[in-house]
Formats: sequence, structure tokens, C-alpha cells
Amino acid sequence: SSSSSSSSKTTYAPFRIVDSYNDPLDSTGRHVVTSLNVSSSGGQWIVGTTSSQPRVVDREGRNTLYHFIKGDTYVTDSSNTKGHTASVSGVAFHPLGQEICWSCSYDGSIRQWDISGRGKTQFQKLVCQKVIAKCKNEKGQRTQIVSNLSVHPNGRKIVVGTSCGSIQIWSCFGSSVSTRPLGAVYSAHGSGTTTKPVTFVTFVGDGSKIASRSDSDDTVRIWNAEKMEKESGGSFNRKRGGDSGHSPSLLLAICKDLPALNESANCAFSPDATVVCAGTSVNPREPNCCGKLKFYRLPEVTKSSNKPSKETKKKKKETALLDPIVELDVAPNASVLVVQWHPKLNQIAVGTSDGLIHILYDQTVSSKGALIPTARSVRPSDGLSDLLRTRAPTGSAAFLTSSSSDANIKTPHSLPLFREEARATRKVKEEVRKDPEKTKLPQPPSSGIKTGTGAGGSLTLAQSVYSKNIQKIVKNKNIAGQDPREELFKHNEGKSYLSKAYEGDVQRILAEKTVEEEMEEPSSKRSKH
Repeated sequence: SSSSSSSSKTTYAPFRIVDSYNDPLDSTGRHVVTSLNVSSSGGQWIVGTTSSQPRVVDREGRNTLYHFIKGDTYVTDSSNTKGHTASVSGVAFHPLGQEICWSCSYDGSIRQWDISGRGKTQFQKLVCQKVIAKCKNEKGQRTQIVSNLSVHPNGRKIVVGTSCGSIQIWSCFGSSVSTRPLGAVYSAHGSGTTTKPVTFVTFVGDGSKIASRSDSDDTVRIWNAEKMEKESGGSFNRKRGGDSGHSPSLLLAICKDLPALNESANCAFSPDATVVCAGTSVNPREPNCCGKLKFYRLPEVTKSSNKPSKETKKKKKETALLDPIVELDVAPNASVLVVQWHPKLNQIAVGTSDGLIHILYDQTVSSKGALIPTARSVRPSDGLSDLLRTRAPTGSAAFLTSSSSDANIKTPHSLPLFREEARATRKVKEEVRKDPEKTKLPQPPSSGIKTGTGAGGSLTLAQSVYSKNIQKIVKNKNIAGQDPREELFKHNEGKSYLSKAYEGDVQRILAEKTVEEEMEEPSSKRSKH
């Protein structure tokens, strides 16, 4: 549904349902979709599920372009396997091309895949091009879960959030597996010894900032990416200052009052990266609860000079604690799961736990998108039009427009799966009645000469010839009261088939000698004869 200042509501019909149930190469079965990302050209989608094998599909989701191979679960070192061994938690395309994509998994690895057609395949499935990193915690122990990833706008860096509560920046270059990140913050959403998992991270604007969120925390935190890289691998949680011991130059701002009860909770930024919005989660058992969308204005970051003035020395830098500037009630008795702010359309898409997607737009600032179907203004009704609609026959166009709010959604140019068939008329029924296949008409008995084998009602060749001759004889003759023997003798007059054999001398010599006599004669006499 679409929401604006006039509180209009428009329902859109789906044009395609992606289902891999009939895919012969998909041996993973049906899994829940955990992450989704589109290529820079918009022609491909990479889909990550709870299985260990992501896939790349075309724009409509009809065909699977690439299947990714599964790694060996018995190998503890993830860099020696050809694919992921656990559920995929995040996927992303290269922001400037469509030949490279990345994925992270619960096995603690970040992998790069070549989908240009030149990548190595095995059993018709794509093999991992290289392992970007194996994430570790502050103590150097392997991190079991990498919850999310985001790619820098220039495509050279990747930031990930882990279950150990750290935010790590990794380089995408190099053929060997990286063991040390470019920058890291440990215990990003914790205070003291307590750590909370980071479930969402993303680069902000030009990549100078990083936003993070945790499902165990009610805040969204904004970090300085440049400062994080300068203090490569430093333990910032040990330093004092700001909230939870992080330096104010590193932790720029904290957005408060954002409870999250699910791992998919995220945040989105405006096209100019000055405003951040995030949704809240609610307990559906509580009465009169409503999921909200809150907006926060980020403080301006001034670059510090080499020689600070006396005024700046007196003022102590502190992490900004931000309160919402606008709150919108979006989902009654439901939680806000995902928020996306389109940079070109300037519209916000909100996914809620009740299965709806709300689109927020402004008629002056937004462009295209949801404005196209809502551009037509509602005609004012007059008395004459209402009178004509009440007298319109049922099923006509005027009758349907009179009850357009209650009418079904019409999709005349949609796919065959959602296309509505026309009702059967009298002419259609008559044509269907003549079709033997649709009416299942029984096969009539065959006529004529039977030439093949099998059961049937046809005649053999002899029966056909006999029936034709009898019809010629019996035609136009009344044989009632006649003697059949006399009629048969009429056909025998002057005709004899056996007398020729006995004409002349009956005692005819058939042979001069018998066979035994011929055998007793010498061979010389036999040759003369």
C-alpha cells in the first residue's frame, strides 16, 4: 500500500512469484530467504537463504543463472573449502559492475564469486573464486557467525557485523586469505564486559560513515569509518569517553528508542545522508501497540585541523545522543522489519510483520514510483452519474465503476498465472460441445473394409465381396414361395466343373513304367532316354 499526506491507499498485484521447487539443479529444498541484492544494471538478483548455497537469478526470477557449490562440512578451515558450509546471512553485488558478488555465512567466512561466465564450475555449480577473510574476535578466536555485510560505494572494501559484537572492515584485493582487517571495533553495542551481536551494518553515503544495529539493543550507532581504519585493529572499547567507552571521534552519534526484536531490523538513509530512519518492534500481545518509523537528523561532522584552537581545547567532544524528529505510526499490531530509502525516487519502502509493504512518498519531493498509479485524481460524483450507474445492467463497465472500491483487481496484461479467464458464453459452449476431446465423446463403430488387426465392427475382405454379390442377386427380386433347389439348378445349367476330367478313355495310361522298374534299368539306357 502507498501512504502520503492524503492517506491514499493503492493495492498492487504481484507480477511474478519466484519458486525453485521445479529446479533440477537445486538439491537444497525450500529455505527461508535471508538476504537479497540486485546488480547495478538491475538485470540480476543474488539470493541468500538458510541453506549454504546462494544463487543468482534473472530479473523476473524465472531462471536460475548460477548455482553456488556447497563446501565440505568436515573441513574445519573454511579457506580450504569451495563454498559455504552453513546458512548464508548476507549477499551483495559489486556496486560498479555485475561480474563479482560477495556472500557471508554463519561459518565465519566472506567469499567472492565470479559470475562473468569465466568462473570455475564443478558439477554445473560455481566454485568460490577466493575467500576474502576469516573473521576473528578480539582474542584471535574464530568467529562462528558473520551476520551481515555491506560493500563500499567504490567496491574496494567490505564491512561486516559479527556475533561477537564486532564491526570489521576488510579489503577486497589480494589473492591470499586476509587475516587482519583494515579496521575493527569490538564490543560495538556493549558496555564493559557485556557484548551484543551486531545484526546489521551498512556504509553511509560516500562511505565515510558506518551505521550498525543490534537485535539486543534499542539504538542505531553511527561510526567514523576513516577513524576506524586509522586505528587498525585497536581495542577501542578499552578507551574512556562517550558511551560504552568508545571515543567520540569514532562513535559519532547514537539514535535512541529503537527496540528491535528480530535480526532483520535495519536502518536507511536519505539521499543526502543527513537523515536516518529506522523501525521499531512491538509485542503483538500488548493491546493498542503499533510499529513506528522514526527519523533522526545526523550532526554535521567538521574536519579537525592540525593545530586546534583554544576554544576547541576547552570544549570536550561527546557522542551525540539523538532524539527522533518525526515519528510515524506505520503498522498497527505489527513490527517494522525492513526499511529501504530509494536514493533516486526518494521514496521509503517499509516491510512489516503482518505481510504488508508500505510505500511512503511526498508529492513534491518524490518522483515516479508510487506517484504513477496515484497520479489520477478521483472524479467528483454528481447526481446524474449516480442515477445512470444505479440503472446500469449488472456486469457492465458502468456497474463496476460504481462499486470500484469493492471490485476485484483487474490484471488484463499480467502473466498467465494471474490472468483472469473470460466467462463461458453460449457460442463458446456450443464449440466446446462439438469438440470430442473436451466432451469425451465415445468412439463410433468403424465402417468399411477391415485391413488391420484388433477388435472392431468392420468387415473382412471376403465378407465385403460376398455381401456385395448377394445384394446384386437379391436386388429387385421377390424370392418368397420359390424352391431354392430349382433356383440353384438354374445357375448350374450348361456348366460342369468335373466332367472334363473324365471325358474320353477313362483307362488312360498315365506312365509306361513304374518307378521301381526305372531304377532297375542300367544307367546307360537311362541316359539315352
